Amino acid sequence: MNDAVCYEVKSIEDYIAMIEELPNGQEGYYYRGENRRYATQSSSLLRSGIARLLRDNPEYYVDAVNDYVRDMADQAGEWEREHVLAWCHHEGLPTNLLELTASPLRALYFACLSRTDHSEEPSQAGYVYGFARENTADVTELILENVEMKTSRYNLIEDMGDDPRWINLLSDHDKKGFHKPDLAQMPYLIYQAPYKYRGSDEPNGLYFYQLFQTVPSSCSPEFSFEIMQQQYTPALIVKVLNQTEIREQLHHRLGLYK
Repeated sequence: MNDAVCYEVKSIEDYIAMIEELPNGQEGYYYRGENRRYATQSSSLLRSGIARLLRDNPEYYVDAVNDYVRDMADQAGEWEREHVLAWCHHEGLPTNLLELTASPLRALYFACLSRTDHSEEPSQAGYVYGFARENTADVTELILENVEMKTSRYNLIEDMGDDPRWINLLSDHDKKGFHKPDLAQMPYLIYQAPYKYRGSDEPNGLYFYQLFQTVPSSCSPEFSFEIMQQQYTPALIVKVLNQTEIREQLHHRLGLYK
């Protein structure tokens, strides 16, 4: 991936002007807003607290999803049965989905959200990350087929096997019979699920489907398994100052998230 292009903005006007001048244009990115700087972007399943459960038991994810689906079966409609992972994600179950948006203004809003610890010191800032669309592949169809399988692991690396559509995503090296690919060479996988639980002017909920593998641990006596996970490198990083002021402007001028 290319080195990130970095900007700093102090107002909506700064931000819009920056977006209009992006090297690949506004449509060249998917966006994610964070109200603080994070060294890496990870789905809830692969963050440290839940990841410990996977290191103890690689069956944790499939068991958690299957248990939830079974327990909530009487509340599942057509949307829930088709979009199992999106359903679980919206209900707060840890998944390997990471939310994105096609709207740079929505990402800006999330970069300006109040922190849960109510700390918004002048030196602090929010961040908008942009991920180049040219580095992504839409695998919505594969995911929807995968979660319908009775033996689904909810992990495309383990489920897709010799499916030619999956093999086409692999690097030339990995296509030579390696069923567990080099995650650093994989495109960022996009999953689109129609919104159900919240209103939006976007037609779909956008997610990264974060790839991961559990392998026997060779160096950590604390855990039985290690986790190899796909890392996300943004092509765009925008440092956002004056978060409170910008958030209020977004409410007032754009009517977002009232």
